[in-house]
Amino acid sequence: MSEDLIGAIQQIILLGKGDQGRMEYLLDQLQKGRPLPDSDQRYLKIMIPLYLGPKDPESYQKNAELAMEKLHDEIRQLDDKVQKLQRKGFEKYVGRKAVLFFVTVFVGWNALATYIQPALSDFVPSNVLQYVFPLNLAAIYVNYGGAVWLAFIVLMSSWPFIGAIHLAKFIASRKAK
Repeated sequence: MSEDLIGAIQQIILLGKGDQGRMEYLLDQLQKGRPLPDSDQRYLKIMIPLYLGPKDPESYQKNAELAMEKLHDEIRQLDDKVQKLQRKGFEKYVGRKAVLFFVTVFVGWNALATYIQPALSDFVPSNVLQYVFPLNLAAIYVNYGGAVWLAFIVLMSSWPFIGAIHLAKFIASRKAK
């Protein structure tokens, strides 16, 4: 009888009927093997026939199918939400970060050319070495070699601010739950 009662309570919970908190409490009590007070037994005697109908096998089958259908609908809704979040939020967000990261690496490569050139001189011919650092070549062409360093410093100093902003958003999202 206890297993039947547990099954009936689970079906009522899945259907979203009755007092959900009380039903979950009663289910927990029964699963722990504790006896239910008379008031809770009377509550279940009213709720089970009301929401599950007669105790014939067809009614149980119908209610089980309804519960399964409701669960499938909830799973579909959650799947749609996850896909929407992935499309709109995560991919766009990661795309912007990736672009900023590669721009930072490219500018840093050119800004640190004076330190990198000696290591590359053994592998790259000297007449081609200037083309390995195209941003420096462009900056020298417009007669402003310091622009590469300035851009690198600006990009590098932006990363801690971006990190702080996202950390604050993460903390706020955890407090909201």
